[in-house]
Formats: sequence, C-alpha cells, structure tokens
Amino acid sequence: MFEELQSQIRRINQVEMAYWSEYDFLSVRWWAIVILSILFLLLLFMLIDRSRILHITVAFFVSFFLVGIVNELGYFFGLWSYPHQFIPSTKTMNAVDFITVPVILTLLYQYFSKWKYFLYANVIVFLFIGYVIVPLFVYFKFYILYNWNYTLSFITLLVVSILVKIIVDWIYKKSQAHRSFSSY
Repeated sequence: MFEELQSQIRRINQVEMAYWSEYDFLSVRWWAIVILSILFLLLLFMLIDRSRILHITVAFFVSFFLVGIVNELGYFFGLWSYPHQFIPSTKTMNAVDFITVPVILTLLYQYFSKWKYFLYANVIVFLFIGYVIVPLFVYFKFYILYNWNYTLSFITLLVVSILVKIIVDWIYKKSQAHRSFSSY
C-alpha cells in the first residue's frame, strides 16, 4: 500500500511539474509572484529596525514557518490551492504566503510591541487582507478556495499573528534572561 501511495505521489508530482513548466513558469502570473515577493522583501529591508535586526529577523522566520505550516495544512486538507506557484515543489512558495504575509506579520510585530496596539493593528490589517486582498487573489486566480472563506482567512491570519508575537516575545525574554544571567 505504501509503495502504491509513493508511486501515485511521484506521478502527481510529474504532472504538476509539467503543468508548471508549460503553463506557469515565466507567465504573467508567475512574474507577478516574483515581483510581489521582491517588492515585499525590499519593503522589509527598508523598514526593518536595524537596532533590533536579530529580534525582528527571528520574527520573520517564525512568521515564515507558521504561515508555511498553515499553508501546507490547508492545501493537504483541500481547503484551498494555488494554481500558480513560484516554485512547484513546495506549496509554501506561492503568491500569498511566500514572502508577503511573513513580511506583513514581521512589520506588525516590529511596529506594535504593546499587545493592545498590536491587536488593533492586526485586526485592521487582516480585515483588509481577508476581505480585499484575498478576494482579489481569488479573482485573479492566484488562490482557489474550496472549503474556505474570507472570514476564515481573516481569523487564521489573526491567530497566526498572535502566535508569532507569543513565540517571538518568549524567545526574546529567554535570550534577555540568559544574557542577564551570563553577565554575572
């Protein structure tokens, strides 16, 4: 049974690669993904607080990791799919999640350190993303929703942002405690 499963996975991967190389690679949508990713990386590079670069970089990687997990779970359970991808071998390398969402999460974390303002900012930003940006991505077929909706996108983004803050704050507090302890 396991060998049959692996055989089917290899076959599907070959079909997906053929689709990507024939219909997606270097297409207008593929270039849109590349340009969007580059623009958001540049935005992060220009706005990152250099006095806290390590701290904010950790926030970016935690964001990237959590968004990747959510994306993989949603794709695996058939909640959504991405017909156009930057790199076909990984579902996390796509228009919505590859760079844009982790950069947004990182900048929200950087600019709003107090929980109250962090939550307000996140609600506003993710309402806009959930009800304006995601529908645009659906309209332009970067994103196909199956058993999912815009409200669930908003809630998921909000939960992920809260997890990012909890995890990165915890890591930062542990590093500060270790730094204080080692200075004695």
